Amino acid sequence: MLWIALALLLVGLAFVVLMIISGESDTPAPEDELVPNSAGPKLPAALENYLGSNGVELPPAIVYAGIAITVTGVALSIIALPLKVGVLAAVGVLFVAFSMVKIIGAQRRAKMLSQLPSFINQVTRRLSAGISVENAFADSVETLERPLGTVMRRVVRRVHYGYDLHQAFEREARVNQLDEFDVLATALRINEQYGGSIRSILDDIVDILRMQDSGKRELSAMTGETRVTAAILAALPPGIAAFTFYSNPKFLTDMWNSAGGQQTLMVAVTMQVLGVIVLWRMIKSIGA
Repeated sequence: MLWIALALLLVGLAFVVLMIISGESDTPAPEDELVPNSAGPKLPAALENYLGSNGVELPPAIVYAGIAITVTGVALSIIALPLKVGVLAAVGVLFVAFSMVKIIGAQRRAKMLSQLPSFINQVTRRLSAGISVENAFADSVETLERPLGTVMRRVVRRVHYGYDLHQAFEREARVNQLDEFDVLATALRINEQYGGSIRSILDDIVDILRMQDSGKRELSAMTGETRVTAAILAALPPGIAAFTFYSNPKFLTDMWNSAGGQQTLMVAVTMQVLGVIVLWRMIKSIGA
């Protein structure tokens, strides 16, 4: 069993290395994102839709590497560990993988929101110089960094293909799950249909975004004690279990070897996982 587990681990690591090496030359540079790139590995549509719905946009090589690591971890858990422990460990590996997708998506959206006010300011400065709305967005994208730069280059590309600017933003709002893009799309649609000063509307949007960011920072500071308490409560049971196993391993092994002890430990692990999920949802609900 151990040799099979090691072989699977080596195969998984080799697959990760090969995918990363083959994908390095396929990652488009920022200036090349205006042109669709059909070369290189592609993700299945279902997987791409799932990642997009969570705000995750990574090169296919990294996605395949993550899948290989996850599958290897699940296989090692089931093969190298006792059945009940292996199933719990495999579920834990899958939980960590899905949590990483959520975390990466949240970080990417937060980064885009932090870049958005300065980008809109660049657009309004170009509008003041007499440039059209479409050209102002296209010119401002040239120096914009990722991840917002990637999104805005797709917006410009769709406008070049015949989309209206507000339609391109509406599509990105659905893909990236960002209401702020919907606000931009609404402002652009109203300006296209009824006219008016788009520059003043964009300035108001910038003010709202900055007020929203300031409010989030203030709320994060006010709830810092709550978040630290939640982290301590989540880490306390595993820490006590690890200390008990280190100081008196016979206690837990004897408990595991008895039928009632196994059930007790499995119930404890299940309750710990559910408790961590509840605490995480509570923290998310207060805007942490």
